[in-house]
Amino acid sequence: MLALASGAAAADKPAPGHLCGSGKNAAICFASVDRGGHLSAGDRAKLAAAAPVAIDIVSAPQFAAELAAFHASLPRRWVKENRYWRGFDPAQAAAAVRDAFAGLHIETRGGAKARWSSEFSGNLAYEGSTDKRTGERYIMLNRYRLDRPLGGLVATYVHEVAHKGGYSHRPGQTRDQKCEPPYVMGQIARKLAEPDKWASFVAGKNACRFWREAG
Repeated sequence: MLALASGAAAADKPAPGHLCGSGKNAAICFASVDRGGHLSAGDRAKLAAAAPVAIDIVSAPQFAAELAAFHASLPRRWVKENRYWRGFDPAQAAAAVRDAFAGLHIETRGGAKARWSSEFSGNLAYEGSTDKRTGERYIMLNRYRLDRPLGGLVATYVHEVAHKGGYSHRPGQTRDQKCEPPYVMGQIARKLAEPDKWASFVAGKNACRFWREAG
């Protein structure tokens, strides 16, 4: 199991260090959590606590090794026919996602559309945007899906940051979508964050089928 950074204490505004990785990753930091002030102090602290864990996990050798092992185990024909995996380099991907964490803002989206997508499509997050005026980059979480364990939040962060690092997946809820790079990287992060819960996650519909088929 990885030695993970400690969580943030509940506070109205997390201290900057709570949004950074630990040790050699201390210079990699999210820029803010809930700068818009939409969340309770408890929810804000929960999101802040997942930030250093996500950074440390993606920076760890175990993450790159797990990603490389998964990629090597994929059916070659399936990879050849899947444009999201074509030319994929696991070491390069881990480095790209690690770098993409720096300076990101964690925000949430509420309102009727977010509530609807939470209830009917299970939407956890949105890729977010880049402010054309300031250049600030955001990842957006669904405000109605924040009541999740640490591993779930870490997986969502890594998934969304993988998009910022240049990795994509097909739209819609297909059986292949869960097996494409942003999903797989998020799932590996979940495994490393909460290894004791991995077996139950893999058995569920949100995990890539190749985890089960490899077992």
